Amino acid sequence: MIRETRAAKPLALLLVMVAACLGGCAGSRVKPVSQTRVQAMEHNRRGVEAEARGERDRALAEFSKALKLQSSVENTDGMIVALINSARTQRLKGDLPSARQSVERAASLLAEGSELASELFYEKAKILLAAGEIAAARVWAVRAEAAEKGDARGRRQNLVAALMLRQGLPDQARELLEQALQLNRKAEMAAEEANSLRLLGEIHLVQGGYDRAGACYREALKLDKEFGLGAKIAADLCGLGAVAAKRGDNSGAIGWYRRALEVSSNGGDAGSAAATMALLAQLYRLNGDQVMAEQLEAELGKIAVPGAAKVPQASPLTRP
Repeated sequence: MIRETRAAKPLALLLVMVAACLGGCAGSRVKPVSQTRVQAMEHNRRGVEAEARGERDRALAEFSKALKLQSSVENTDGMIVALINSARTQRLKGDLPSARQSVERAASLLAEGSELASELFYEKAKILLAAGEIAAARVWAVRAEAAEKGDARGRRQNLVAALMLRQGLPDQARELLEQALQLNRKAEMAAEEANSLRLLGEIHLVQGGYDRAGACYREALKLDKEFGLGAKIAADLCGLGAVAAKRGDNSGAIGWYRRALEVSSNGGDAGSAAATMALLAQLYRLNGDQVMAEQLEAELGKIAVPGAAKVPQASPLTRP
């Protein structure tokens, strides 16, 4: 696994790199690496870079080549890495059946006590979450946390806490997130630190701690801007909009949601843009601006994207 620092690309946290699977790195003597495995590493690197650019078909092609090469020399760890990377990319692409197939094949190769167990269990939990199987996802997320021996424990706890929150357990989630926040700060995993803060912001918002919620979202926003993570920046801005709306400041909420809409629209995230637009229309209507509300609703009707009606996280109009 690659250690993420504040200066590192967030991609280092998003995909497993093959370097962790090279033989001989743990001993005092460096073992030679075959040309075949070097070529597999190169394909894996290209796949990671393609995924970062959003070129998922190309990424999958590169991971497939890496898998074929690792299979030709029976490098099991390398095969598992290629399969986990494929599963993650397939999940992000929305191809959950293929993602399940990849992660199950990786699991069939996993040796007891493998250092890759935590990452594999984590990806399986993410696939189950994407499929809406929350209870099962939590089981695997807990297993991923238990198997983690390195700096990614805070990341694992973020997922467990997010699932607890989905299951209506905010108090337990908050306790775990406080631990995750400290672990992520200690490990200098700034992107995961932001995730901890964003989730804590959501919990404080639901529980009426608006000052704390606002502080968490602002701190998360600052960190996410360091990495240029558009989707998460938009989520932070939506959170701040929700805080303003909960306080009865509809005009302030509109300002925050407008910023979120700008980020999502220019980032090509049509689904989030449409959801934010729908919220803005409601807020304008509540604020007495029927003309702007109708204008946004008309624009929304022109956007045809799956899940366009989905309400963003921390919506002030759907939470008590």
